[in-house]
Amino acid sequence: MKHIQNCISFQASTAAKAIGRLSRARLAPFGVTPIQFAVLQAVSEAKCQTAADIGTTLMIDSATIVGVIDRLAAMNFLAREADPSDRRLYRLLLTSEGAAALPAMQAGMNELNAEVDIALGSEAPSVRKSLQQLASLPTTQKA
Repeated sequence: MKHIQNCISFQASTAAKAIGRLSRARLAPFGVTPIQFAVLQAVSEAKCQTAADIGTTLMIDSATIVGVIDRLAAMNFLAREADPSDRRLYRLLLTSEGAAALPAMQAGMNELNAEVDIALGSEAPSVRKSLQQLASLPTTQKA
């Protein structure tokens, strides 16, 4: 490779940084980060998940997911409820405040998605499909 701009790692990370900046700006009025929004959204999509379930869904390590959940609980957007069948587990639930705030956050992110789709034009579906394919690549490196 002659130029870093031709490296897939560089291209993917710079695109992720740009989308991250735009996402942070959309979510700033709610006091949440993109990863906090992702956790709230994931909890809203499938009720009674554990921190481990959410971490697996969002590909977040256990130490990070616990911190994100702690911050969302401190903001009163998320609650932990003991699992009645296994007291070692806690299920995650949106609080009434979290449930009330989430639709406006979703609207902001939907607007961002639409703006990016407009910027990508007719290539938007292909780009989204390619991103999903990249995200599902094996994470182990060949020797």
